Amino acid sequence: MLKRIAARDLRVGMFVVEYGDGSFQCPHVRLERILESPDEIESLRRETRDAVVDIALSRVRDEASAAAKRSPDQEPLPLTVPAGVLGPEPQVCLADELRVARKVYNRALDFMSRLLREIKCGRTPGIAEASRVAGDIAASSARNYKASSSISIIRSHGYVTNHCVNVAFLAAALGSRLGLPESHVDVLTLSALLHDVGKALLPDAILHKPGKLTAEEYERVKRHPQDGRELLAGQHLFPRDVLDAVQDHHEACDGSGYPQGKTHPAISSFAHYLSILDVYDALISYRTYRRALTPFQALKYLYSHRSTRFSSPHLAAFIRFIGIYPVGSFVRLADGTYGLVTDFPENKPDAPKVKVVFDKRLRPMRPTLVDTTPGNGGSAVVDLGLNPKDYHINTELFFP
Repeated sequence: MLKRIAARDLRVGMFVVEYGDGSFQCPHVRLERILESPDEIESLRRETRDAVVDIALSRVRDEASAAAKRSPDQEPLPLTVPAGVLGPEPQVCLADELRVARKVYNRALDFMSRLLREIKCGRTPGIAEASRVAGDIAASSARNYKASSSISIIRSHGYVTNHCVNVAFLAAALGSRLGLPESHVDVLTLSALLHDVGKALLPDAILHKPGKLTAEEYERVKRHPQDGRELLAGQHLFPRDVLDAVQDHHEACDGSGYPQGKTHPAISSFAHYLSILDVYDALISYRTYRRALTPFQALKYLYSHRSTRFSSPHLAAFIRFIGIYPVGSFVRLADGTYGLVTDFPENKPDAPKVKVVFDKRLRPMRPTLVDTTPGNGGSAVVDLGLNPKDYHINTELFFP
């Protein structure tokens, strides 16, 4: 039986299958052996927050089982989160705004590709076009935040360029849904769009390395938030809030982040949100060293690191916004059919609306909209951890 446990609970005699959170800085590493010494455990604790242990193959099964029960990864996601003031409901239907959002997305990709190339050539990024692109993203989100929040799920992923744009769309959607002032949504979106510009200064051999980074390479990567801030600060035009968010998006509440090891009070609200959005999109994106997680799996990971890596209030707001069943997720219903989540009620996040597009044998069928709310006659969701790529399905063809 495989269980994820905290690194602090590792003991000699445990069989570790793998460790690492799948992020750029800490990819999954297969170990597949029994821990034989305290020094080995200390080395692992310096590299990772948790590890996957095979209880059956461990020599200390009772300790492994007890550690697994203590792991926050075993706690279910909350189906409700603290209530708060929300922004207005969508002004435009999802299908209409998705058509616009896709065009905005592609323009943003073009901009980021050019920007990263220019930085590699030694040019300093300017604020005018970046602000215009971020403004277009924010405007689309204001019309229908669900279009912006789903586009990173249903589109295929590359990395750095796509990642920056995905995070910007998520940031704009989050800000719109939370009812943040327009100026705050603009700052959050612009920060998200530019949060990884410092990576343009990394050697390609590090940026695209398929395996684990060496200690020296990791130290170089840890400089990218500060590099990004310095690149943007060179123009003397970017708002201080943007510079701080770009610099602090890898800081953690417990002080274990970088580049400065700040703790919760010293990290801005923009940076707290950006940290969550950055990791969420990284986890649901395909990487050379691991497959993409499903949105639900990514949410479970985020929730298991609340109050340590991520701010609990900011994470609660994000989960409330994105939903237990994020729009665009591929799910299986109790009757065996498959479909895509198109919406979820604010007061019942565990009962989404699903567009059923495949029968029990995964054969295409006439799309049917199903309300999974108990008592409405719809079939309940029974499997929400499905990855459409495992079934060779391009969900963009069926959404919305």
